[in-house]
Amino acid sequence: MAAAGVQPLSRAGAARRRTALAMALGWATGTAWAQDSAGVTDGEIVIGQSCQLSGPLAALTSEVRQGSALYFDHVNASGGVRGRKIRVVAIDDAYDPKKAAENTKKLIDEDKVLALFQYAGTPPALAALPIAEDRGVPFIAPFTGSDGLRQAGSRYVFNIKAGYAAELDATVKQLASVGIARIAAVYLNNPFGTGGLASVEKSVKNHKVELVAQAPLEVDGSKMADAVAVVAKAAPQAIIVISAGKPSVDFVDAYLAAGHRTTFYMLSVISNAQLVKALGERARGIVVSQVVPSPWNQSMPISREFQTLAKAKGITEYTFSQMEGFISARFLVEALQRAGAKPTRAGLVQAMESMKSVNLGGYPVELSATQHSSGKFVDLLMMGRDGRFTK
Repeated sequence: MAAAGVQPLSRAGAARRRTALAMALGWATGTAWAQDSAGVTDGEIVIGQSCQLSGPLAALTSEVRQGSALYFDHVNASGGVRGRKIRVVAIDDAYDPKKAAENTKKLIDEDKVLALFQYAGTPPALAALPIAEDRGVPFIAPFTGSDGLRQAGSRYVFNIKAGYAAELDATVKQLASVGIARIAAVYLNNPFGTGGLASVEKSVKNHKVELVAQAPLEVDGSKMADAVAVVAKAAPQAIIVISAGKPSVDFVDAYLAAGHRTTFYMLSVISNAQLVKALGERARGIVVSQVVPSPWNQSMPISREFQTLAKAKGITEYTFSQMEGFISARFLVEALQRAGAKPTRAGLVQAMESMKSVNLGGYPVELSATQHSSGKFVDLLMMGRDGRFTK
């Protein structure tokens, strides 16, 4: 209970006070983060990542990691960050939140990483975040648009792209604008999917669209026929697929194979390459929301840089997931450069909070001490011929 005349601190204010105290005294209540300079030696900077190296989302994660590796390899080949090369320690969580939590503790306690970077998937990221917050470890650019990772007062998480709520609202708004009034939603049966469904339910009310059916998708692909039957019975004009990786593709495949037809709308966490590989010509007409610039863009510097480095590595097939990984790596390197001669966890947080108006080759980042989520860009693109997107 606060003493008379003393206003209780908000969660954000309390977190800032704890951080300031820790910086001044070199300790923190609870779990110590006296190892604030962990992960930094004279020759390298160690970054931790828990992601899907196996399981139904492994192919998608592979694209994101490929994009970030392009930039990290480029920086390392050029001498690193102030003479230190970046090394990413990646551990497989197979999209299992429990494993992600275990991996996070290992990365912090055993591998002594400076920061946690681009955790893949909503359930793993949500499981890891409380640990990162408790240990005072920066949690940077997770590969998820979950609102749960965009809460005010979260001291250590930093996002640089629009969230799922913005993607889904843009989708529903577009559907309403072209006269589509009856839609269905299928969603992964986990916090990612249910959070997205809640956003859709809010958006349909705002845009006066009817949600005529909804059905869960299991991560392992079971009960797919049940989901198809529930949705098909309502005969929606369009279906929003709140999913990622293989379950998304499997639903479209099963729905079309059952003889049903509609337009499918998907989130940015689906790979254009994966869609074409699995569905072939049937992928044409699928609409995907995107939150980063096109990797084929010739007018934007960061896209041209991506293309140059990709070609040098012999990569000829581009995806938006690669592009997101590339931009996230560029952001992390910028933050490390700003963090000083010997980066610390607290210094890295301050560096990111100082990025009030930063241009990463045409991609804007706007962060501050009170705003840890940047990114308003959302575009809706339709899959055309040869895996290419069109407006």
